[in-house]
Amino acid sequence: MQQGAPRASPAPQPAAADRDHMRDYYAVLGISVDTTQAQIRRAYQRLARRYSPDVNLWDREAQALFEEISEAYRVLSDPSARTLYDRHGAVAGGTAPVGAGEESRRGGRRGEDLHVPVALAFQHAVTGITVDLSVERLSDCQACGATGARPGAVPVRCGHCGGAGLVWLGETTARAERCPACDGSGERVAEPCPACRGRGVSRTRTVARVVIPPGMDTGAQLRIPGEGHSGPFGGPRGDLIVITRVHDDPVFTRKGDNLYCELPLTIVEAVLGARIPVHTLHGDVDLVIPPGSQSGQVFRIRSRGMPRLAAEGRGDLYVTVRVEIPRGLDARTQELFREIGRLLPEVPHGESRSAVRT
Repeated sequence: MQQGAPRASPAPQPAAADRDHMRDYYAVLGISVDTTQAQIRRAYQRLARRYSPDVNLWDREAQALFEEISEAYRVLSDPSARTLYDRHGAVAGGTAPVGAGEESRRGGRRGEDLHVPVALAFQHAVTGITVDLSVERLSDCQACGATGARPGAVPVRCGHCGGAGLVWLGETTARAERCPACDGSGERVAEPCPACRGRGVSRTRTVARVVIPPGMDTGAQLRIPGEGHSGPFGGPRGDLIVITRVHDDPVFTRKGDNLYCELPLTIVEAVLGARIPVHTLHGDVDLVIPPGSQSGQVFRIRSRGMPRLAAEGRGDLYVTVRVEIPRGLDARTQELFREIGRLLPEVPHGESRSAVRT
């Protein structure tokens, strides 16, 4: 949007005779050209309440004003439509000003984003990694300098849009779309470049170096500005968007920034308690197992999970203990367990067993 002096300061709405000749949407809403979107919305709400057909049921003048206010708001509240309006104004009869496409021709529209998937080992998601990606993208044609024309050829005005680069969508609205015949440039190539066939871009393969930070997860996207496809006719490049897929780890299960693993315990460790070293991504730590721990009980080790991608610190590690029951006991060990069983208090689980059988 152009900056500068306001088109109109807040003022009473114009008379019906003036509205047919003055289609300044900023004046219709009583705002200036550098007004913010929030101010545009407030101005529209104030005028809409004043000239609403619900309030002015029999006032045709008010109804006509309300329609014009609504049209102005539809254009100015849409950033893309507002940009077009600021460049070319509201044109009656759907005719865009000659030369409007010259700005588009000089700058060209932005290129498309390029999406590239990348597979990461689990450890690389922990530490981060720099990768060189071989990507195929549209780049400025070197044969014609991104003009799309044969060297020495002179572009001609597009007959479809009359050189405006825009095709208006109606006679009473400022909404327009890019001309499909010239791609918004306002010019047609009479003698297209044989290398790019008049498109101004050609496919090339290049290597992009991408620094992948620690903490990336499957489905996460990393945007590298200006490394996507080139825009037609010298337009700026789009962005390169790297989409990561992280391989599973045989030990840890990841859920966001947190990690989960299992730790086997013997019956003795579960009953008497123990101090057991647990392997983490950042070295071993001792986990204190209190006496009487049950199978399936979960313990949390703080700050031993994945690095946080959008913040400092790490997630947590959750350890689930599993009590392993020994098998193939000899007679001596079985007798010891019977002796322990006689010493332990009886567990009242007979009713639950009956419920399971039924």
